[in-house]
Amino acid sequence: MISFFRYLFMITWTIVCISLSLVLMLILLNRSIPLRMARTFWAPGILKLAGVRSITTDGLDNIDSTKTYVVASNHLSYLDIPLLFKTLPFNLYFVGKKQLKRVPFLGWYMMLTGMFFIDNKNKRKTIESLNSAGKFIKEGKSILIFPEGTRSKTGEIGDFKKGAFILAAKSEVDILPVKITGTGKIWNVKHGTLKPGSVTVQILKSLPTNTVQNLAIITKRAITSV
Repeated sequence: MISFFRYLFMITWTIVCISLSLVLMLILLNRSIPLRMARTFWAPGILKLAGVRSITTDGLDNIDSTKTYVVASNHLSYLDIPLLFKTLPFNLYFVGKKQLKRVPFLGWYMMLTGMFFIDNKNKRKTIESLNSAGKFIKEGKSILIFPEGTRSKTGEIGDFKKGAFILAAKSEVDILPVKITGTGKIWNVKHGTLKPGSVTVQILKSLPTNTVQNLAIITKRAITSV
């Protein structure tokens, strides 16, 4: 019953934040407003409502504020996106499955703020989406990608797909590896339950795509080893 009310409050908070941010964006004609609001209002609220008691962030000094990154993180829970929105000190764009377009409020938010959608069943359209994301990166916008392609139901880190790393190499920006711990225990994907707890975000040293080979393997190894 407690989880039900937490879900209800989280959905309500998301609808309120998205609606307000999109109205402000349309009034002020500024696409960055919803992203800033997501970092400063929506994400902290969602994490608190879900039961995140504390957040430990290590490695912020590994971020160069003058650079743009492709952020590559492991994926444990629906809480991973708000967690990274809150902890990383820059606006994030992300690549999601095309099915998200049909989700009320969230899909509208993603489309109006310039997020990217991929069709895993259509290789050509996936490449087109990644090329579009590459143009955004060259304009100075950091992209978040979960290279596993889906949430881990066991907590173990799965194989990393190569799309994120090809995107980074083509855009000539560094990979910023991030390891998340704890979100899967708070929001259990398998059982759909919410249980209060603490989380950790470990930001690792960036990997230059112009000098490092086999980026998918090296990035997974870096995240797994911490």
